[in-house]
Amino acid sequence: MSNTGWKEDLARDIEAYTLGEVPSAFEQLRAPTIEAWWTEIRPIGKEYKLVVRGEPRKHPDYQDGDDICTAAVFWFDRKERFVRTAHRIYMLGEQRGDEIGIDEIDSE
Repeated sequence: MSNTGWKEDLARDIEAYTLGEVPSAFEQLRAPTIEAWWTEIRPIGKEYKLVVRGEPRKHPDYQDGDDICTAAVFWFDRKERFVRTAHRIYMLGEQRGDEIGIDEIDSE
């Protein structure tokens, strides 16, 4: 991905993902990974965006283990292997895994 022409890169990647493709092995190796991740929906005025929060590994701007929040997610892989924001691919490690206790389930 380049910083110039990012809209074209994003459109090309989303088209490829809709056809079942995934980031190349090279892109996956150089992409930061987010461990202990979870998703959030954040309001932006009258609209909303999906973000991923968690602990980065190999991120160029953050220390491993910091708490980060991605930019708006444009593609979330249905097998939860990666997400694509406007300028970056993130590989997804283990999900945070907050469990809901049986007493917390509302069955009514």
